[in-house]
Amino acid sequence: MRVAIIGAGISGLACAYELERHGIYPDIFEERSRSGELFSHVAGLMQLMNRPVPDQLKWLKNEYNLDLKPLAKWYTTTMHSNQVTRVVKSKHFGYFFERGQGELSLETQLFNSIKSPINFNCRANYSELAQEYDYVVVANGSRDVAASLGIWKNIFTTMVRGAIVLGDFNPHELVMWVNTDYALGAYAYLAPFSKNQASLTVIHANASIEEMERHWITFLKRENLTYQVVENYLLSHISGTVYPHQVGNLLLVGIAGGFMESFLGFGSVSSLRSGILAGRALANNIPFSKLVKKLDLEMRHSVRLREILNTMDNQDYDHLVAGMTMPGLKQLIYNTNIPVFQNAGTFFELIRDKVDWSKWSILPPKK
Repeated sequence: MRVAIIGAGISGLACAYELERHGIYPDIFEERSRSGELFSHVAGLMQLMNRPVPDQLKWLKNEYNLDLKPLAKWYTTTMHSNQVTRVVKSKHFGYFFERGQGELSLETQLFNSIKSPINFNCRANYSELAQEYDYVVVANGSRDVAASLGIWKNIFTTMVRGAIVLGDFNPHELVMWVNTDYALGAYAYLAPFSKNQASLTVIHANASIEEMERHWITFLKRENLTYQVVENYLLSHISGTVYPHQVGNLLLVGIAGGFMESFLGFGSVSSLRSGILAGRALANNIPFSKLVKKLDLEMRHSVRLREILNTMDNQDYDHLVAGMTMPGLKQLIYNTNIPVFQNAGTFFELIRDKVDWSKWSILPPKK
């Protein structure tokens, strides 16, 4: 069987890894000079998003044969809204992983685990490859192929402005900010590489480049952040859904296939899983649609979560942060294995619209 993979990001490399486990060595085509994302940042693999899985690393090892090394375990989350700050501790929030070109990044780990040749600086044409190869896996991190096939539906567009910063950090803590003044429909977060280096990121819905720079400055001033910046990055991202995920001998994985969580990490886990499942489908002659059915449903839940976030204002966020840290509810959310976020959109709607905040002393009632 001859297989071509377009894209040497984590979904394409994961697909190649799975194919090699079955004795199939694909040809990989990457338009850039190196594999993976060109800027370094930290992704949070959040256990809350993958329940009832108790430990993501053991699960990825047992279910997908991926033996990945994180930067650190994640024990503490500090959440800031406009008027509320809460700190939550858990025995297992998840893990922090490096993304990009570093020696410990997911991309580098996967790159070092495969033997298949990668054709760098090569912009592959999927329609030409589809005639030459038995199967083509599209893993280029773009909607272009799905859009040209008429199977892509836009959900939302976001701008991502970030930097690598130096300072004094807890390597086991994620800090989040939710504030529509600079992160409309999204959030900002700081995730550590180490005790003295972290990635600081602001995400905003539908902002221009000029507007995004103003939001970044507003964020830094509003939150009184004076870290030393050693590297900046700016990119736009278009999220969407894809159906079906296979057209003829073309399989679409990762962001190209609509497999991207709408919360932290830029879709690391879903991208990995979709790549592995594509390789597994081809190696075992199983319909790809069958293998990704559950993952596709998870993505739809994630989109619903983002749709709710897009409608929230600063007072909603104040209520949300306060509500998620109330006694009893906090224990349910953070220290059990109940899959709360499978219906997170409904839960957030409840916090926003149904709770009578006049009965609580946490905040003034919503006007």
